[in-house]
Amino acid sequence: MIRVESKNEHPMGGKTELDRVVAYIPPDSKKELEEWAKSDERSVSWLVSKLIDKALREHRSQKS
Repeated sequence: MIRVESKNEHPMGGKTELDRVVAYIPPDSKKELEEWAKSDERSVSWLVSKLIDKALREHRSQKS
């Protein structure tokens, strides 16, 4: 299940133009993402965002 929310406020009180996406994944996948993000000194959110960007670019190029 994936849920998308439009938010203009960051949970810490800052403003953002980004939408929130909530996805449910298996615990082992979450653990692997956390380890990957930690090894890259990034957040899981940042990593997942980059993975989505890459997948969307590939999808767009396949449609062309």
